[in-house]
Amino acid sequence: MRRTLPLLLLPLLLAGCEWVADPLSFTRDEVPRYKARTEHPAPVANPTSLKVMAWNVKYGACRIDFWFDFWGDRVQMSETEVTDCLTRVAALIREYDPDILMAEEIEVDSKRSAYIDQVRFLLENTNLRYAAYMSTWNSRYVPSEGVGRIDLGNAIFSRYPILKAERIRQEDRTDQDPLTSTFYIKRAIGRAEVDVGNGRTIAAYVVHTEAYDQDGTKQRQIQQIHDVLRAETLPWVIGGDFNELPPVCDERAAAGTPESCVGKLRLSGFMDERESSEGTEFEQPPYTPSVMKRFYDDFEPSISLARYGVGEENQRPFFTHSVLGPDSRNDQGVPGTWNRTLDYLFIRKGEVWTDTDVIQGPGRLGVQSDASRLSDHAPVAGTWRLP
Repeated sequence: MRRTLPLLLLPLLLAGCEWVADPLSFTRDEVPRYKARTEHPAPVANPTSLKVMAWNVKYGACRIDFWFDFWGDRVQMSETEVTDCLTRVAALIREYDPDILMAEEIEVDSKRSAYIDQVRFLLENTNLRYAAYMSTWNSRYVPSEGVGRIDLGNAIFSRYPILKAERIRQEDRTDQDPLTSTFYIKRAIGRAEVDVGNGRTIAAYVVHTEAYDQDGTKQRQIQQIHDVLRAETLPWVIGGDFNELPPVCDERAAAGTPESCVGKLRLSGFMDERESSEGTEFEQPPYTPSVMKRFYDDFEPSISLARYGVGEENQRPFFTHSVLGPDSRNDQGVPGTWNRTLDYLFIRKGEVWTDTDVIQGPGRLGVQSDASRLSDHAPVAGTWRLP
C-alpha cells in the first residue's frame, strides 16, 4: 500500500520560499531544447517521408518491478542499472533509426533513476541530434515511499533542427486530497516545431494521459488533445501513451448489440493485474475505448481498426503494454506478455502511413532487440509520407 504524509504536514511542506513540488502553473510555455554534443550522421536532406517512433521508456528501469506495480518493492535504482537499461534502449532506437522519436516517462535529475539525464543520454547514444523536454512532474521531494527528488516528463527527439518547443497544460485530477495532488504528475501535451528543410516545418506532438483517475480526467485530457490537433495549422504527427484501448466497440453498449465489446475487446481482467491492487489508488479504472473513436474518425492511425481486428487472437500482434515482463510470472504462474494496446501514432486525415508496426520483439521492422525486456510498453513505429 502506498503511504503518504498526513494532511496536516502540507502547510509545513509549502511554507518555504520555494515549492517542494512545482505546481507547473502554466497554460502554455516554452521548454528546454537540447542539441547533441556527439557528431551524428546527417539526415536525408529535404526528405519526402519521416520514420517516426513513439515509446514509453519507463524512466530507464527496463523490467525492474517497482512498488506501485504491485509485483515488486523497488523504489530506487543504481547508476549501473539505469545506464545498462538506457544503453539497450538506445540500441533499439539506433536499429530502427527514427527521424522523430516521442518518448514518454523519461527522467532528468531524479533520485529513483540515479540523477541521470536520460534525455541527454539518448541524444548522445542514438542518431537523433536535437531534443526538447517537457517536464510533467517536478518535485524536490516526494515523501511517498521515499521517492525523493523527481523530474519526469516526455520528450521529442529529432534528426532535424527543433525550432521551437512548448508544453500545453492538461487538466488535473479532482479525485485526490490536497497533499497527494501537490506531489502528483501534472500532465501536459508536448509540441515541437521541426525544420525538415526546403522551407518546410512540421509539428511533432507527444502525450501521456492519466492512468488511475476515477473522475473522468483521462477522457477530458484525450478530448483536449483532439481539439489541439484539429487547431494545428502545420503538418503534424502525434505519438504517445494514451492509456486507453482502441475503439473496436463501445463499452457502454449492452451485450448482444452490434456495438457491444463482448467477444471483441477485453476491457478488464488482464493477466498482469494483481488482486492486491484492488481498492488502492493504483487499481486499474474501467477502460472507455469509445473516447478514442474521434481519433480514428478524424485522423489516420498507424494501425487501422481493420488491421487491428476483433478478438484477442487477431489483436495480439499490436498489443503495446504489459506490467509484467517475460521473465516474471503472475499469481497463476503465467509469464508476462503484451496484453493490451495503449500507445498510438496519428497523422492528419488523408495523409499516408507506410511500414507501420508495433515493435514487440526481435524481427519486427528489422529490429533485433527484444523490446519486451526494455520497458512495460512496446515502441509503435511507422513511416509518414510528408504532405
